[in-house]
Amino acid sequence: MLNSTINSRPRLPVVIGVMTALSMLAGCTALSSTTRRAGQASVATLKGVAHLSRATSNASVTQPDVPRYTDASAFVRSQRQQLARQAAVGGGEDIDALAILLNKPDNRALARWMQSHYHSLFSDRSVSASTIVARIDAQAG
Repeated sequence: MLNSTINSRPRLPVVIGVMTALSMLAGCTALSSTTRRAGQASVATLKGVAHLSRATSNASVTQPDVPRYTDASAFVRSQRQQLARQAAVGGGEDIDALAILLNKPDNRALARWMQSHYHSLFSDRSVSASTIVARIDAQAG
C-alpha cells in the first residue's frame, strides 16, 4: 500500500502539467480561429472597398457598361464561392461588400433575398457573374 501511494504522487504533477498544456492549446486554437475569422472579414471588406474605390460616382448599376456594374460583376466573379456559401446561410461579409457595390442600403435584406433566391443565383455554374449581378440588382430591395 505504501508503495502505490509513493508511485501515484509523481504522476500528479505530470497529469496537472498535461492538463494545463492542453487547456493552453485549446485557448490558442480559439484565438487562432477568432483571428482567422476577423482576418477573413477584413479581407472581404477590403475587396469590396477596392472594387468600390475603382468605380465612378455613377449611382445606377443597371447598365452593363457602367463601371460600377462592371466592378460588381468582377467582385462576384472573384468571390463567387464565398457569396454562394453566405447566401445559403443568409449573410456574410462578402454579401455586405456586394451591398455596398450595388448601393443597397440594407445588407441584411439583400442577404435574405439572396438566400431565398439561392437556386436562381448559384445552382447553375454556367450563369455568369454579370447575370447574377443583374438579377440581384433588378429584384433585390
